[in-house]
Amino acid sequence: MLVYVDQSGLKDLEEVLIAEGVTYQKRTGTQKEPDTGSWLMFKVEANLPEVQVPREYAQSEGDVRAFRLPSGRLILTDLEGNLEQITIPVPKA
Repeated sequence: MLVYVDQSGLKDLEEVLIAEGVTYQKRTGTQKEPDTGSWLMFKVEANLPEVQVPREYAQSEGDVRAFRLPSGRLILTDLEGNLEQITIPVPKA
């Protein structure tokens, strides 16, 4: 798994990865936009399997990627690797 996250999302992501016992690597970078300036971004890499995105999280086919944590929770990113959310999938009936 490769995820790009801003400073506010990094804390949540790190808390989840540590709680789940997942080892990861973090690199710091700066994102620059011509009109809005720049901000701190982080690249987080972890060895998590990519899984099929549950239907309730996909807005259209192929627009989201999902990575499964050991507990079954999912880390959802957009196709470019930007963190969307960390969630617990709805049990199938």
